[in-house]
Amino acid sequence: MALRDGGWAAWLCRIACMGSLLLVASQALAGAPTRPDPATPSFRRGTNVTWFAFPATTTQGARAGYTASPYAVPDPAEPARLRALGFDHVRLPVDFGPLLAADRTSRDRLLGDILQSVRSYQAAGLGVIATLMAPGLNGALPEAFLDGVNGRQFQRYLALATRVARRLDALPPQPPVVLELLNEPQQACRAHTGTDWTAHQQALVADLRKGGISLPLLLTGGCWSTIKGLVMLDGGLFKDRRNLVSAHFYDPFVFTHQGSTWTLPFLAEVRGVPYPASRGRLEDTLARTNAAFAASSRWPPAERDKQRHAAEEAIRWYFTSAPGRAAIDEAFASLKAWQDRNDVDPAQIVFTEFGAMRPAGSVTSDDASRARWLHDVSTALADNGWGWTLWLLNSPPFGLEGAPGNSCPAPELAQAIGLTLPTSCRSVPKR
Repeated sequence: MALRDGGWAAWLCRIACMGSLLLVASQALAGAPTRPDPATPSFRRGTNVTWFAFPATTTQGARAGYTASPYAVPDPAEPARLRALGFDHVRLPVDFGPLLAADRTSRDRLLGDILQSVRSYQAAGLGVIATLMAPGLNGALPEAFLDGVNGRQFQRYLALATRVARRLDALPPQPPVVLELLNEPQQACRAHTGTDWTAHQQALVADLRKGGISLPLLLTGGCWSTIKGLVMLDGGLFKDRRNLVSAHFYDPFVFTHQGSTWTLPFLAEVRGVPYPASRGRLEDTLARTNAAFAASSRWPPAERDKQRHAAEEAIRWYFTSAPGRAAIDEAFASLKAWQDRNDVDPAQIVFTEFGAMRPAGSVTSDDASRARWLHDVSTALADNGWGWTLWLLNSPPFGLEGAPGNSCPAPELAQAIGLTLPTSCRSVPKR
């Protein structure tokens, strides 16, 4: 995403699409979560694992493609290790580009590899959320497959989703396995042109159920799967307790994505944003951010000034609004109200991504802020009876690694989300 201009309004509009720095004001939460419906699979505390999310590519001439074995080989010791930490499920994002590009024999082999991985997590007592991700090759977006319910690209995707669903449906029902139909399917909350994601999703669910697939399905909305998109979903879909809700949460975005190079341009140099805002000083954050801009060779001079100005506006806004736990509760209140209006079981709602970056050049106070944010978000989710899935455990910049060269979770960060560190925590492969 990129700024159209240096103005605060444009920045604010962009953030609203990606997870929203705007907090939805609503009534205070009240009452304890109800008991889960026995028909609803349980996903309480999990982490994303990315063995199938970033396939290896190759270039022949001007044409990019996938290698013969595009997916990474999962670590066979990982399932037991995750279970020992206290997780009850994993989310397994699968970039489906290699599956679409392969011939039938190769596709069956790749699907076999994915299914073998799912079974290994089940064998360790972990549920699995298998998530279809649009191909990352050549910067493709999910919207490329949303060309109408009868469109050629959507029909290709539907055929693949059906094939994957049938294979997953044949697995043992416990620990539970669920298919998430598409990761962050639409940037807009509602499509400005063409057919909205929600119509495609309705068609997907109807087609899969008509075909006799009883597998639980994880459904989501637009706005990058944030709460703003979820509350626009038809609640009638969730009367079938096999249908679950997938949400993502990265608010406040200027905190969780400080240092990111793939979102708003100015965030690449933002440093030292504390959480909550009251635990830091505006002057310190501006000083660290200005130092990062001064040291960066990323920008031509005019563009550097523009992005520095945008960063300062965002940082000043952050300290003025002073977000903390109360702001998280306010953001969740609109989803709680939607849940209550539509008689959705709290156990049907799973936040399949939440996390905060450790930017380059971070200091001890940055991880302390991450720990406070992780604790506040995970406990707020649990207080509502909703499940959560961390993004990520062992992969920078979102991972919870401790000292350099040691991939064990940092104790402060692990404890923030209630993990139990084993007495001997050995290094694990990064992904």
